[in-house]
Amino acid sequence: MAEKKGIVKLFLKFAIGVLIIPVAFGISIAFYKNLILIKELSGSLNSFLWGVASYTFLHVLFYKPTYLYVLGHEAVHAGVSWVMGGKIKSFKASSEGGSVGTTKTNTVVELSPYFVPIYAIIIAIVYFLVAASYNVNHKVFIFLIGFALAFHMISTIEVMKVRQPDIVKSGYFFSIVLVYALNIAVISLIFSLKFPSFSEKKFFIDTWLYSKSVYIGIVKQLFS
Repeated sequence: MAEKKGIVKLFLKFAIGVLIIPVAFGISIAFYKNLILIKELSGSLNSFLWGVASYTFLHVLFYKPTYLYVLGHEAVHAGVSWVMGGKIKSFKASSEGGSVGTTKTNTVVELSPYFVPIYAIIIAIVYFLVAASYNVNHKVFIFLIGFALAFHMISTIEVMKVRQPDIVKSGYFFSIVLVYALNIAVISLIFSLKFPSFSEKKFFIDTWLYSKSVYIGIVKQLFS
């Protein structure tokens, strides 16, 4: 009985994953359209791209900071569980892997490390705290954000190639589509906090409009 319920649950999540594919397309288009409108990046875009390129170069040719990724991964598991009312019973992190024992778990807790770029968020918080009292080199911050986001995205993609228990438990296809969309949503939130010309409200309105147009196009193709 329990096994049958598990199969039904996975099937429903797969179906939901298929249904939210248009949202993944819509949020991608909306992010790109709003990204190119960021006035503050007109003189700093190269710094952001250098940050992305620098981490990619480091990861591919020299060093993969696996321990840092695992530490952040498990910390997000623990933090989200705690925020949702859970208690942390154990915490382990090493370059070989990690685990967290909590009294509260669900799909959000299980998938949160894959769509929360914890180090980019930490860098943004530190920047805002320091910039409130001191002059901070804007381009250095942009570089570090690019570096941290590349670290998160590349490491997450690499990890998701392996059948992670978190991903398998939530359904592989459903998890990939959801994680992709939520990554863009979280990154857009970081950008909206830093760049006044990046409107989170406009981004979500655009996401809705582009997603709706994809849904309408699919319905027309199926029933016309």
